[in-house]
Amino acid sequence: MVNGYGGGTLSGTPIRAVQIGGPLGAYFAAAQFETSLDYESMLAAGGMLGHGGIVLFDESVDLAQQARFAMSFCAVESCGKCTPCRIGSTRGVETIDLIIKGVSVDENKKLLLDLCEVMTDGSLCAMGGLTPMPVKSAMINFPEDFTGEVSRR
Repeated sequence: MVNGYGGGTLSGTPIRAVQIGGPLGAYFAAAQFETSLDYESMLAAGGMLGHGGIVLFDESVDLAQQARFAMSFCAVESCGKCTPCRIGSTRGVETIDLIIKGVSVDENKKLLLDLCEVMTDGSLCAMGGLTPMPVKSAMINFPEDFTGEVSRR
């Protein structure tokens, strides 16, 4: 569907990742491209249909940077009412920056996953509760981008 109707990527290089559901939607790898676009299938695959937005990323994308973008988006857009969203997103950006720089990568990946769990379970609204979705899906589906190696792509 994406290549046929959408014409593939602007660069003409293969599609590496697809984000479905808006800026807080999950990132899907090639093995998941055949997932049906319905609520149940998206949920079973670790994502959400959301408003149905679909964004394609070619081979040049760095999913660690995309995960950072999600946390940064939440940090900027947070209303500040609840601590998991207000502080969690800020700490999430800092933690992803450490992973990208190669600082205590394994420990910081564990910390980031723990932080995502706190945000999912403790945030008062969907903003803080859904911010972990793109972060966790990027970490799970594209682990090679979370190794701390500076020039991956």
